[in-house]
Amino acid sequence: MKRFYPLVAVFLLSCSDSTHVVTDVELLTPRPFGYVIGDEIVHRVVFDTHAGTTLNKSSVPAQGARNRWLNINQVQVTDTVSGANHHYQIALRYQVFYAPMTAKTLTIPSFTLSFAQGSQAVEQTVPAWQFTLSPLHELEVRKDESGYTLQPNSPPPLLSAANAPHWLLFSGAAFLSSVLCLAYAYGYISLPRRKIFKRAGRQLARTSEHNLIQGLTILHQALNTLNGKVLFAHQLPEFYQQHPQYQAAEALLSDFFRDSSQYFFTGNTLNKTDTWQTLKRCCQLCAEIERGLR
Repeated sequence: MKRFYPLVAVFLLSCSDSTHVVTDVELLTPRPFGYVIGDEIVHRVVFDTHAGTTLNKSSVPAQGARNRWLNINQVQVTDTVSGANHHYQIALRYQVFYAPMTAKTLTIPSFTLSFAQGSQAVEQTVPAWQFTLSPLHELEVRKDESGYTLQPNSPPPLLSAANAPHWLLFSGAAFLSSVLCLAYAYGYISLPRRKIFKRAGRQLARTSEHNLIQGLTILHQALNTLNGKVLFAHQLPEFYQQHPQYQAAEALLSDFFRDSSQYFFTGNTLNKTDTWQTLKRCCQLCAEIERGLR
């Protein structure tokens, strides 16, 4: 039951002395009609106790079967303490398993709560509650000469095939992408090599011949990128061991490192035209090696 209706019953204690210790007892119930087999019904019992009186929680109905058609699925007891007073809320979630042939009135049985006040015991009865249960099947089954008239199940809704081509293309592209990713991960295919020197050649083409510092820096950066770290002249033998194909450019690379060392470290004046031509030939030869043409 999703929500509770207004107060259905307010009952007083059966023992006149107990009204001084247990007061404001309320039974909150939902609607008493419109239920079918399997429905859940929630009852709440709300009351206050005074003068140190406490509820004996063992007197609250336990979770489980109440009778052959009624079950308690959940029991919750909330106790709010204020000094010597207690405010209790008991929530009982019933479930009905009765299968009536026609609309039938059933009764959720009453139960008795017990309270302890020192050495004295006080009892309070929570009244029974009636409700109406309806059948799931028709009250009268239509028949014909051959017997009962069977009613077919409703046909399932048909799926639209309008977007089937799009989903097929999407699935195919996803499958192909997965295959390529797996093939790359297991080393069956490799991505094309980076065109390091081709990019350096384009940068040199946009650089003025008079800007020799920029030209030398471009080729140094390309060699460092290929080497994975800064490459110095004395490391060229090790570089050729790791990249033997570039040994075809050994002479030009030696000239490049010689000119670069003279320009940056010794302060010797270089012929810019000759140095620029060496720089361009070295970059072009490395680009051809990179493309596998040498």
